[in-house]
Amino acid sequence: MNKYITLSLLGLAALAGHAQDFDTKPTLELGNKEQDVKFTIGARMMTDAAYYHSDFTPMHSGAALTDARIRTSMTYRNWYFYADFGFGKGKFDQKNIFLQYAVKDKHEGNHAVKVGYYTDPAGSMARLTSLGSYHFISRAGAANALGTGRELGATYKYTNKHVTAYQGVFAENQYNKVDAGINGVSVAGRWVVRPISTTDQTLHLGLNMRYAHLGGGETYNNVLKKSLSLGQSLETYVDENQDFSSCTLDWANNTFDVGAEALYHNKRFFVRGEYRHKIVTKKRDSKTLFEASNDNIDTWGTLSAWEAANPLRTNHFNGGYVEAGFLIFGSPYHYNTNEAVLGGLKGKALEVVARYNYTGLNDINKGEYFSAGRNQYYPDGYMADYPYNSSSVGGGNVNSFTVGLNYSFNKYAQVMLNYTLHKVDKDFLPYDKTIHALQARVLFSF
Repeated sequence: MNKYITLSLLGLAALAGHAQDFDTKPTLELGNKEQDVKFTIGARMMTDAAYYHSDFTPMHSGAALTDARIRTSMTYRNWYFYADFGFGKGKFDQKNIFLQYAVKDKHEGNHAVKVGYYTDPAGSMARLTSLGSYHFISRAGAANALGTGRELGATYKYTNKHVTAYQGVFAENQYNKVDAGINGVSVAGRWVVRPISTTDQTLHLGLNMRYAHLGGGETYNNVLKKSLSLGQSLETYVDENQDFSSCTLDWANNTFDVGAEALYHNKRFFVRGEYRHKIVTKKRDSKTLFEASNDNIDTWGTLSAWEAANPLRTNHFNGGYVEAGFLIFGSPYHYNTNEAVLGGLKGKALEVVARYNYTGLNDINKGEYFSAGRNQYYPDGYMADYPYNSSSVGGGNVNSFTVGLNYSFNKYAQVMLNYTLHKVDKDFLPYDKTIHALQARVLFSF
């Protein structure tokens, strides 16, 4: 009997601690006591409606089925398998799928090795928090633009009451589908300490880092050209247009991400925030590209002249957010120690929330002139007929201010209402400065 009780507790702990895209216990559970096996199945649905008002560039107000999921898990002794699949917006999408082996030591520490497709540990605190238990309709823009999502890899995580150490290695493309080159690789980690860790309140401080070498790209003039795209929507899923905040970095070679995070909650209040900095280094075969450019009359003459006219430099981007919430009534806020994240609303509850987010995707050389008509920067400070290329990146800076109201009917159903004011600074969209978004969501999860 004790063996079966222990198995059930392990299964519940695994589901709560490792199913990152959900924060509720599935309704349907099946077990085979003779085989020490437990199987669960659940689902989630999100329907959003949004109204946008922009200065110039239109956004498409409306409604959408933004997420629909089926999730399954199986527990066998210390082994845990989890998979969930999405059907939102009318298309199939693979989500998390992984196998994990976990054991506890005599000091109440938990050791877990996980292999599969799931969220990178350095992807940011926001990305590691289930959207279904998030306290806003969208994760913060900086987490989406500068964080990383799901990747194929293997990790080791150690957790106890006061510490979480989570690190691993990942592949660049989970299916190894690259047009040219080889699959890149990354190493990442997230480390959290909890000076305060009780049932009623938690203070957590964390650091995360990630190094990635990009491997896949396309062939351009017999040279492997690797690119990296960064971007975010305006914290919405009804119109996921990223024109206001996005960039593509040609000749990207390595990236280095570093982030810091902090979280505090008690029974009725929470505050949390993150800062993220991304460094992107570049590399190319300049000699081969220069030789290819000599096939016309507009040659630069020498390799050094060509390199001066086509500069490469390392780019730096940063962003961050601060979120806060106050529970008007309902079950107290709770903290998921194993995942080092704040949980969602439980049972009947009402809360108010607020957030400020900054995303900086501008990295512009001082004194350069930008032509919106040509979408091009000019190093000499004025438009020229035969210009040098610029190393400036004008992806756009966005400041976003959000207030929200969330009501949970029970542990399965919730409605959310968010208003967001975005202040946009992007040279390519000079007439767009202020964008308003009013959004509502109906969420059902079991």
